[in-house]
Amino acid sequence: MDKRPYNDHIDLQQFDYLPLASEVLAKSDYLTFDNNETIQQDAVPMTYFYLLLSGKAKIIKDQANGKRALLHFLQPGDSIGDLTLVGAEIQPKTVIALGKTSCIGIPIQLAKQQLMQDPYFVQALAKEIGEKLLLRMDSYMLQQTYPLDLRLAMLLMETSVEDHYQEKITETAEFLGVSYRHLTFTLKRFKEQGLIQKQNQGYRINHEALNNYIDQKHRGASD
Repeated sequence: MDKRPYNDHIDLQQFDYLPLASEVLAKSDYLTFDNNETIQQDAVPMTYFYLLLSGKAKIIKDQANGKRALLHFLQPGDSIGDLTLVGAEIQPKTVIALGKTSCIGIPIQLAKQQLMQDPYFVQALAKEIGEKLLLRMDSYMLQQTYPLDLRLAMLLMETSVEDHYQEKITETAEFLGVSYRHLTFTLKRFKEQGLIQKQNQGYRINHEALNNYIDQKHRGASD
């Protein structure tokens, strides 16, 4: 992780929905993380309330049996630590950067002492948490209604870093709610169709072909 003081030249336009006091930002940091670097470790107290500026990240849950479960993927404009900030989550989950990722880190105690005393900020944060919940409900409904090939294609497009998908097949299968065998069979078909290429670590996606495949699937579903 590289840490530098926040400065006014950093573009926070995607967080216009959050009223962020200038005196709070002045005490914040600009943080950059490399690919697969841990942003937040499971069960470790949070030091920052993060605003994701660029790159991507994944939230995972470390299970008692030693396995890890993929829970959610984060995009620019998402925050990390909102549930901790409102007191809904005591033990944070692990968050890992996907590709080069940058964040604004607002010290968590500063956020609690100043931002959470601002009713406009609290209202905006509550709205953002509610919208996240609705998006996850939509995602769950998608899992029930869309076929695996379409869900997998959309996942590859949304979470690949520089056209490279690096997640473990076992974790991907669990995330998509299918068997390992079913997923590997679908990946094999994707390779035969020229949508992806197997690499030493993960898959290289054919961005244009995969995007066309998703469009065709959506058109077929609406006919």
